[in-house]
Amino acid sequence: MKHKQRTLPMRASFLFLLALLAIAGSLLGVSNQHVQLAHAENNGQGSIPFKGWSTWSYIGKNPTATNVYAQAQLLVSSGLAKAGYNYVLLDDWYYLNPTTTVDANGYWATDTSKFPGGLAPLAAKVHALGLKFGAYVTPGVPVAAVNKKTKILGTNYTANQIADTSKKEINYNFKGAHYYIDYSKPGAQAYINGWAKQLASEGVDFLKIDGVGSYDIPDVQAWSAALKASGRGILFDLSNTLDIAHATTWQTYSNSWRTQGDVECYNACRGHLVNWATVSSRFASAAAWARYGVPGAWNDLDAMDVADGSLDGITNTERQTYMTLWAMAAAPMYLGDDLNRMDSYGKSLLTNTRVIAVDNSGVAARQVTGGNQQVWSKKNSDGYFTVAFFNLSGSAANVSVSWSAIGTSGTKALTNLWTGGSLGNANGYSASVPSHGTLLFSAR
Repeated sequence: MKHKQRTLPMRASFLFLLALLAIAGSLLGVSNQHVQLAHAENNGQGSIPFKGWSTWSYIGKNPTATNVYAQAQLLVSSGLAKAGYNYVLLDDWYYLNPTTTVDANGYWATDTSKFPGGLAPLAAKVHALGLKFGAYVTPGVPVAAVNKKTKILGTNYTANQIADTSKKEINYNFKGAHYYIDYSKPGAQAYINGWAKQLASEGVDFLKIDGVGSYDIPDVQAWSAALKASGRGILFDLSNTLDIAHATTWQTYSNSWRTQGDVECYNACRGHLVNWATVSSRFASAAAWARYGVPGAWNDLDAMDVADGSLDGITNTERQTYMTLWAMAAAPMYLGDDLNRMDSYGKSLLTNTRVIAVDNSGVAARQVTGGNQQVWSKKNSDGYFTVAFFNLSGSAANVSVSWSAIGTSGTKALTNLWTGGSLGNANGYSASVPSHGTLLFSAR
C-alpha cells in the first residue's frame, strides 16, 4: 500500500547543529562510532541493548499464555536470564480482529481464549520469575472503534473524530484493521495516552509498534509521549525497515528501531528459522546505521536465532558469526528459538560473558573494511579496542588489520573473546578465517 508522506515537525536547532557537526566529522575522517546525531529517547530505558526472547520466530501466529510462559520459565531454568536475557516479548496474533472487535475504550481486545484474563495475568507470572514482559501494537485507531464511535477515555471526544478514514495503516495480521490518526484533532493524543496507561496497568515493560514508516512519525511521537506519561518504565521499539533518512527522529523518540525486515527466511527454508542469506544481509545495514546506535537508542537487527542448531538452519560457524555481528553492532539480542530445544553449543554462545560485554559496551562498531573479508572495530570506554574479522566468502580466507586503520598504534596484547585465549602481542594482526566465520578479539 502506498502512503501519503506526512509533514515532519520542526526539530530543535541544536539537534540540527549536531547533525551538521556529525557530517563534518565524517568528512574529516572522525570515527563515526564517536558521533551521536541526536539525544536518545529520554525515558530512562535501554541503557544497554535489551536481551530476551520473542514469540515471533518459533511460535509465530500461535501464541498462548501457556506456551509463552513455558519459554519464560526456560529463560530462567537454562541460565539465560542470569546472563541478561530478561525480556519476554509477546509479538503479533494475541488479539481479536480490530475491524470488528475492540474493548470498551476502543483499544485492542485480547483473545481470552488464548490469554485467559487478558495480558495482566501472564505479565504477573513473568514478573514473578524476575523477568520483564513486552507487548505489541500497530499505528492508528482500530476500524471497530471508529465505527462504534467509542468514547476516548477522559474526554468528550469519540474515536471517529480523530480518524482519517481516507487511508488505512499497516497491520500484518488483520488487513485494513486501522485508520490513520489525524493528530491535529482534539482527543488524538488522549486516545494514545489512554492506551499506553492501559498497557502499563497490565504490567507491560516493553512495547513494539510494528508497521512503522516515515508517514507514522506523528504516531511514534505520540506513543513516546504517552509511554513516558503512563506511570511505568516502558522500553519503546519500532519495526520495521525504518528509513535511515529519519534516523535522528527514531533516535530521539524510541529506544530501538528495526533497520531491516524480518531475519526469518520463511518459505525459502521451510523447517528452519533463518539461513545464511538472511543473516549475512545484516552486515550492510549494520554498517550504514552504526553511527546512530547510542545508549538509550539502539539499531535493532531483528531476532538472534542461534540457540538451536537443528531449528536455526545454519552451521555452528555461522551461528557464532551471527552473534558476533550483533555484539559488535551493539544490537538488541532477543532469541526466537524454542528454548526447550536449545543445544549445548547454542547455550555456550549465548552465555559467553566476554561477548555479551561487547554488546553491552555502549558502542556500535564501525566497519573498517567491507567486501567479503570484513574488519569491524569499536573503541571502548576504557580506551581499549574490540576488533572482529568476518569472512563472508565460500572458502577460508586471510583477513588483516593495521592498527592505524582502527585509530591506534603500538604493540597490543590480543585476546580471543570467544575462547578467552591469548593471540599474543602484535602491531596489527592477520589471521585465516573459515568460510562464513569470524574472529573476535580485544586489543589492549
